[in-house]
Amino acid sequence: MIEFKDLTFRYAGTFKPALREINLNIGDGEFVLVTGPSGCGKSSLCRCFNGLVPHFYGGEISGELNVCGFDVLKHKTGEIATKVGMVFQDPENQIVAADVEREIAFGLENLAFSEDLIAKRVEEALDTVGIAHLRKRTIQELSGGEKQKVVIASILALHPDVLVLDEPTSELDPKAAEDVLTVVQRLNDDLGITVILVEHRLDRVIHLVDRMIVMNEGRIAADDKPKKVVSFNVASDTGVGLPPIIQLAKKLSGNGFHVDEVPLTIKEGRYLLRDVFRRTNGSVLPKTADHKGEHIIEVEKLYHMYPTGTPALKNVSLRVGRGEFVAIVGRNASGKTTLLKHINGLLKPTKGRIKVCGIDTRRTTVAELAKKVGFIFQNPNDHIFSDTVEEEVAFILKNRGVAREELSPRVDRILKLFQLVDYRNSYPRSLSGGERQRVALASILVAEPKILILDEPTRGLEYRLKSELMKHLEEYRLRGNTVILVTHDVEIVAEYADRVILLSEGRIVVDGDKRDVLSQALSFSPQINRLVQAFDQYGVPHNILTVDEALEILK
Repeated sequence: MIEFKDLTFRYAGTFKPALREINLNIGDGEFVLVTGPSGCGKSSLCRCFNGLVPHFYGGEISGELNVCGFDVLKHKTGEIATKVGMVFQDPENQIVAADVEREIAFGLENLAFSEDLIAKRVEEALDTVGIAHLRKRTIQELSGGEKQKVVIASILALHPDVLVLDEPTSELDPKAAEDVLTVVQRLNDDLGITVILVEHRLDRVIHLVDRMIVMNEGRIAADDKPKKVVSFNVASDTGVGLPPIIQLAKKLSGNGFHVDEVPLTIKEGRYLLRDVFRRTNGSVLPKTADHKGEHIIEVEKLYHMYPTGTPALKNVSLRVGRGEFVAIVGRNASGKTTLLKHINGLLKPTKGRIKVCGIDTRRTTVAELAKKVGFIFQNPNDHIFSDTVEEEVAFILKNRGVAREELSPRVDRILKLFQLVDYRNSYPRSLSGGERQRVALASILVAEPKILILDEPTRGLEYRLKSELMKHLEEYRLRGNTVILVTHDVEIVAEYADRVILLSEGRIVVDGDKRDVLSQALSFSPQINRLVQAFDQYGVPHNILTVDEALEILK
């Protein structure tokens, strides 16, 4: 069905090939996972399947590529699109209509299908993805997960033979991500659609796929069944983050414990590791440090109503101390980003008040608050406006009058930290999604604000860069600064946060120590905690959250 032969591709204006000597065969009905570090060529590979590379992006290409009987180098993208459907990383990049039904019908109308056939296909797509109840809703009313489902439905209405998904769960909460992946799995199992899925968060998908391809520097570094790929070091050596349960099994094997094979799921882990956990010497772990310092953020009875009349926050009260590392979690559209925008003054309270560093946000400007509060938006494109990466990172320092002799070393240091030195003269918007995210992070962190707010900062980052970012944030916090992190990545929360706030429908449901909030939870429980819940009878602490904590109680 899909065949690459010695395919090499280089984007126009670049010297380094994005893809190098790709040889690959994918058969009918396969479910293939493609992973690897940011900038390794994953998205470029996806663009080849439907002809966007080379016909839309241009550049130089050599070798052969055949997809569903089409010679991609000779056929137009419009022809290939009848066989290959692609769901981009950001659903809003491919949504064109105002409401759900029109969006699903849009592609069919462009292909001049009859009204009866369009109506039938739209109905089928709505039912297949499970969004019939959204049919009359406007796109702007939908959550991120709902938009992603609408995009999948619009592609399915075209009856593709191949479905390509580029990080479809990167913006979704755990439940929404599970819903989308369940739909994708059903399409593969029941309809025989070939699925090619790009994903960094392997714990969500590795147990679903038939085959796992690891890319690095434009080449295929590994291609085999998932258990075989993760059993060797090629995945971790290239910066791919293995799921915690796999990390635990591999570390136990390396420390003299007998583990028959690498588990891909919690269920497999409970079976394979039960004898290991009989040896536990642990007790319930203590709570994380309780920060009793000065309150740097005070939120009192906060309400916010959007101009449309939609209530976004309802009676939210909280206090954040200097030096705290607070994680805010919750479903998509639960009010997380709205709360963050009140802290840096982008939004003003409908009722209630917020004080930041003793300043009432209603009585100051965003520019004044920006001197104390750094805000990293969910979408890196919202940050980027300069012509080069170096100018982007230096902008805030120049704006604040930092002397040149101090500015250059600070810019160099942050470029090195985020592995952006090679891109310093590049146009930021030409970079990959993960690389743009790093530019956005660097452009705010270079100023070292006293309060740092991050809205989904690890989206699009591979494990190695994610770990380096979080370690930097931990060091930043230890210098007396405050970190507030909104994320759907509960593994990151378990590893680094002190305190977790769970929002639902604009209200704070839980606010407490991370061990109390995350342990024995369902959707927001980290993988290791879900594993150990079955070993309570062996004396295993119920509030273990991370791989290192599990290893510690097994010493």
